[in-house]
Amino acid sequence: MRFINKRLYLVLILLLPVLAWGQEGDPSEKPAANLLTPYDAIYTHLYYLQAEHYDASMAARPFYKRGEAGQDLALKLKQIWDGKGLRVSLSRIPEDPMYKDSVGQKNVYIPYPQELPEVYLERNKISGKWHYSRETERAIPQLHKQVYPFGSDLLLGLLPQLGQQRFMGLASWQYLGMLILIALSFILHAFISRLFSWTIHFLANSRLGKGHFDEKQVIRMAKVLSYLLVLYIVYTFVPVLQLPIGLSFYLLLLLKLTNTVLVAVLAMRSLAFFRSYLEWLTSQTKTTTDEYLLPIFIRIVNALIIAAAFIHALSVCGVNVTALLAGLSLGGLAVALAAQEALRNLLGSMMIYADRPFQIGDFVSVGSVTGTVTDIGFRSTRIKTMDTSVISVPNGNLMNETINNLGEREMRRFNTTIGLAYHTPPALIETFIQGLRRLHEVHPHTDKENVYIHLNNMGASSLDVLFMVYFKTNDWAQELAWKEELIFAILRLAEALGVQIAFPSTSVYVETMPGQGTVVPSYEEELKAAQARLDEFISKMKTDQ
Repeated sequence: MRFINKRLYLVLILLLPVLAWGQEGDPSEKPAANLLTPYDAIYTHLYYLQAEHYDASMAARPFYKRGEAGQDLALKLKQIWDGKGLRVSLSRIPEDPMYKDSVGQKNVYIPYPQELPEVYLERNKISGKWHYSRETERAIPQLHKQVYPFGSDLLLGLLPQLGQQRFMGLASWQYLGMLILIALSFILHAFISRLFSWTIHFLANSRLGKGHFDEKQVIRMAKVLSYLLVLYIVYTFVPVLQLPIGLSFYLLLLLKLTNTVLVAVLAMRSLAFFRSYLEWLTSQTKTTTDEYLLPIFIRIVNALIIAAAFIHALSVCGVNVTALLAGLSLGGLAVALAAQEALRNLLGSMMIYADRPFQIGDFVSVGSVTGTVTDIGFRSTRIKTMDTSVISVPNGNLMNETINNLGEREMRRFNTTIGLAYHTPPALIETFIQGLRRLHEVHPHTDKENVYIHLNNMGASSLDVLFMVYFKTNDWAQELAWKEELIFAILRLAEALGVQIAFPSTSVYVETMPGQGTVVPSYEEELKAAQARLDEFISKMKTDQ
């Protein structure tokens, strides 16, 4: 930046005489001074303020005020135009005595509608002559203070006394003033950069910011701040030099563009300055998504800063930004229609960041894809499956999919069915179920409230015992290890009690054989005895209860 700064000063010094040569935009032919048209009024005003035919009383004729007050207004308005680098194009000034503006259809002419809407000429209905309006006369003193702030207007009368010898279009006092301004800029930059560096360094090492900021960014911000302040001082005092219109216009334009660039650079360096602090804040949150989102957010903000600076630079150069943005919006609509899928994915990514159904590192199930989320991009989300392959799922599809975030589970369920052989005595089954419940109670990582261990079903080939417990973990690998522990414990319990674990089987019974009787028992004689045993069994159950 220092190298560029020195080169810029050198280029300015070399270009000053070139830009000054032949840039006098003021009239040279003697006007009629009848003020019948806007052209006559402005021409008279500027003609009699030229050094070779200076006449302050004649220059004040387009103003309503007379005497010294009118002369002061004429001179100050000329100084306002010169200080702002506004060159009066005489060829564009209407010469129609009955000229009307296109907006209000009034006999009013505004030389600079964008830069100085307060300054305009109006046709006197009685005399038919054109004059600067009363509102313009009231606005000129305030405008003059804005162009020459901090009492710099006092230098307008002092500096010309240093010498009037002219060389290549500029007076000697103007050359001297430019050299003083350049030397003052270097001195101020050295002082202000150190002052800002010390101030920001002090704030960065305070109790709030200590350890969270990059000291290199502190120095870089301080330099840009010093450049901006020096640029503001130069911009304030350049109008005092009363440079020729062409030179003043291009010099002020260059200063405005430089200011735009420096403001953009300062914004990006400020963002880089606070980045370490933002990274520390995101590290304190439970989610990891914001840590991955922060670099993307910074890149987006930097892009917006550059775009805003570019648009502002175009506006400074006189480009119709409104029409440009309208054209870009139409072009953007055409692009949007041609890239609906890309915009759908972008919208999906925004919904993911806003709704946060999952974050990087979560184990999720989306449609037919199950795995660990490794990256969340603008177009797609990458999921690493169990076979270590990486699948990219478009974010637009995720908006319409049911997402099962397995990583958000506080507990993991172990649900199985233990089949016992049908010939197992009921008392032994009860003992076995009690043993299963004891296994659950003594296991250190099972939830003691959510437990379901019961004889649940009489299956086709076994008596089914439901064993449903919950592990206090959301890690799948840990779940597998604890599940293995319980399965081994169940098998050892069955072995210790002599309980036979059933397997799917089918029994075949032959009711009759050739030459033999049936093997199907007859229940007619047993019905009365069975009824008696039933009554005895029920009464015993009532007694037990």
